[in-house]
Amino acid sequence: MKTNKFFLLVATVMVCVSSAFISCNNDDDNKNNSKELGDKAVETLRTRLLDENGNVVFGEPINGVYEMALENEADAKEVVAQYVNNEKYNGEATTYNLPDERGKVRVEKGAEEGIYYSVEFNVKGIPSMTLQVVDLNYMEGENKYYPFTTYTCNSCTKTFKLPNMAVKKCTFCGSTDVKKEN
Repeated sequence: MKTNKFFLLVATVMVCVSSAFISCNNDDDNKNNSKELGDKAVETLRTRLLDENGNVVFGEPINGVYEMALENEADAKEVVAQYVNNEKYNGEATTYNLPDERGKVRVEKGAEEGIYYSVEFNVKGIPSMTLQVVDLNYMEGENKYYPFTTYTCNSCTKTFKLPNMAVKKCTFCGSTDVKKEN
């Protein structure tokens, strides 16, 4: 009888010890996975915002704010969806927190007529900036229009838009095997 209790006690201790090791192993895997996801999220944003030299693709800021002009609100919503990593973005104010505490992207509706969205980037490895996504008619005087081009990825078959000066790289899977749409 005492032997059965002893074996039961030993078995219980062994189960507790083995689950502690399994838990530690999962934590390490989660940290590595989170780091990889964070790296990928930052690289994806770099592709959309910076050129090969690390310069912002939207030219010089106006009063500290970069501007990007698009033809309509549907196109603006589609581009902003890429910034917040949400293909089904509904156009409302939102904050996208990047994995592994890499930063955040905050989107709000434009504060005045002609501004579709205001996007604030606070991401490690990317210059902190605010980007206003505006209507073409909002761009006046010396402001430059930076057109977007539509691409299709030959690897994952997704379609996406990038500024003409951005790195030609899929914003979903990272492939450089992309083709320009007509």
